[in-house]
Amino acid sequence: MHTRLLLGFLATGLALAAPQLSAHHGWGGQSQDQTNLSGTLHKAVDLSGPHATMQLMDADGQVWDVTLGPASRTRRSGLPEAAIPLGAQVTIRGQRNLDMKRFEMKTVRVTHNGTNYDVYPNRIK
Repeated sequence: MHTRLLLGFLATGLALAAPQLSAHHGWGGQSQDQTNLSGTLHKAVDLSGPHATMQLMDADGQVWDVTLGPASRTRRSGLPEAAIPLGAQVTIRGQRNLDMKRFEMKTVRVTHNGTNYDVYPNRIK
């Protein structure tokens, strides 16, 4: 009886945690190599999700999804939502998604107008 009750609580806990776990953007799906990508800010920094995001358009007109850190980490780096205006030139340093059909980078640093926003300073290579 106690085993069934314990298994029931465990199953309920996992079911409740699943959305948060699936929303987490780990580094496993990213390349091990860090690269820089420059372009214009296409969609401003958004701190509303589990991780901050923005979009960058490169010189070829390709729009890239940029995943930053969690909102609190991104704010601590000095990068609030209004820090970079749309159309501004931005360089990001990060690791590209392993699926080359996806134009997405998990970012460790954002540079705008000479200012570095180090979202993951301990990961910068």
